Amino acid sequence: GWQGLIAYGCHSLVLVVDANSAQTLQVLERHKASVVKVRCTCVGYLCFLLKVPVLKLQSLTLGKIIVWDVATGTARCEIQEHSKPIQDMQWLWNQDASRDLLLAVHPPNYIVLWNADTGTKLWKKSYAENILSFSFDPFDPSHLALLTSEGIVFISDFSPSKAPASSGKKVYISSPHSSPSHNKLAAATGAKKALDKVKILISNEKPSAESVTLNDCLQLSYLPSKRNYMLLLYPREILILDLEVNQTVGVIAIERTGVPFIQVIPCFQRDGLFCLHENGCITLRVRRSNCSITATPNEEPDPEPVQELVYDLRSQCDAIRVTKTVRPFSMVCCPVNENAAALIVSDGRVMIWELKSSISGRNVRNSSSSASPLYSPVSFCGIPVGALQNKLPDLSLDNMIGQGASAGEEFRNSFLQEVHLKFLLTGLLSGLPLPPFAIRMCPPLTTKNIKHYEPILAVVQTCSNSNILADTLHAFLSDHRGIEWISLTGFISFATSTPNNLGLVRNELQLVDLPTG
Repeated sequence: GWQGLIAYGCHSLVLVVDANSAQTLQVLERHKASVVKVRCTCVGYLCFLLKVPVLKLQSLTLGKIIVWDVATGTARCEIQEHSKPIQDMQWLWNQDASRDLLLAVHPPNYIVLWNADTGTKLWKKSYAENILSFSFDPFDPSHLALLTSEGIVFISDFSPSKAPASSGKKVYISSPHSSPSHNKLAAATGAKKALDKVKILISNEKPSAESVTLNDCLQLSYLPSKRNYMLLLYPREILILDLEVNQTVGVIAIERTGVPFIQVIPCFQRDGLFCLHENGCITLRVRRSNCSITATPNEEPDPEPVQELVYDLRSQCDAIRVTKTVRPFSMVCCPVNENAAALIVSDGRVMIWELKSSISGRNVRNSSSSASPLYSPVSFCGIPVGALQNKLPDLSLDNMIGQGASAGEEFRNSFLQEVHLKFLLTGLLSGLPLPPFAIRMCPPLTTKNIKHYEPILAVVQTCSNSNILADTLHAFLSDHRGIEWISLTGFISFATSTPNNLGLVRNELQLVDLPTG
């Protein structure tokens, strides 16, 4: 959120964490089932999507939106259209009259605009296909793109006052590797052979059966740093679309041995992408400036060359150990500074990674690196950088990276410093061990122990060779079964081994003294 708080759903609870101290500030308890989506608004409210899992006797799914006031920890209202789970939702960011408007996708094909302050439905619009998600154009609030199972629906008449009158413009996305479809579309649009490596994907005609539809598309989003540009996220590639020429102008592909994508967050201060991979690694890719698609030697040069967008890998953080039960869930980026990202892991961990910059100490004219370098900005809030100044403060992404990536027109006759970026783990919020585990609080506070009372909580993980987590660590050779406090300074823990062939077990009972361990 814009206040520097991170909110995420954990089972039926909603946790609000301070990103600076990595401490839990608020726990919201009202949900009756698992929270599956969280959306923050800039006025201090949070909106959560509630989904009830399949029950044993009957299949019951309840879709409910609860709007919370984080400061007081109270629910402002509850919104529910029907019993089906909601696909996506987003706050309207451009409204001056009301900051409580929420657009939600109700299955199978409805978008509903809600007043989240009163729970009133303002309007409802249905479409021909199932809607998976949507994205607003950051440069034009009347433009909205709907991601469906077969294509993309572009809406150009979105308004909070009334429902869209038209059904929108529907386009299809063919396979990025289908050469027949590409050759046909290239001939129709007059594209050059030099564009063979950049596939044309947007078409008004329904693609053939061999073409890949958007079923495996993970995400659709407008680029907030470039007008009329959009990205499509696939597991092994990111496609950058130019909506003015209706073709793909950039492809970020992963090698065969690379780790697939899960999520991508585009930046607005600089043309960069925060990418989350399946191994929990967060990578930052920044666009290389002034890259155009040139014609072959046997062809005439195109009077209007198409600019190819190339994103170079600039930094990546350490991956986590992924197991059957431990995997990355989601990533969020600081919406104000765009130089920090938080990773939510399935075991309850929240890892906060901050982006740091360092100066290589060499002038751009002496740089001989083959990769396209990054340079620090030439001014900070209008104040030029001095010749003896080492670097600018890492307040935000635009203070760390200059607007251009090469010594060109903007930086001519300026002293340029090459910048290297790296991720630094600045916050870690650890969760409870994997279930099953036992929790026991020490004896309560009384008038006799008030002078030396310490509130201590013991957490015992019931698995082989596990530890008792208190002031000390002690390992059992058998499976933990439980723990009981006998005083403020000691507890009894008991364990049982796995039965042998005769059905016999080994029982262990240990008395642990906390001051000595």
